[in-house]
Amino acid sequence: MDDTTIIDLYWARSEQALHETELKYGAYCRAIARNILKNPEDTEECVSDTYLAAWNAIPPKRPRRLGAFLAAITRNISVS
Repeated sequence: MDDTTIIDLYWARSEQALHETELKYGAYCRAIARNILKNPEDTEECVSDTYLAAWNAIPPKRPRRLGAFLAAITRNISVS
């Protein structure tokens, strides 16, 4: 599924957005978190927190590049 469609699902408040985000960007977000945290349990918690943060941020934000948006959230959560 393309990013625009996934973002539209977030705007519609459809839980399908989270499922599609996991399918498309789950491995990417895990790789970012794993490289920072070096712990599998913390990595999974960080990815879950990333999805929650994306859910809370979209709307009102409409990211142009969903992958970069999720990467930034994941990095920020991982280092804090």
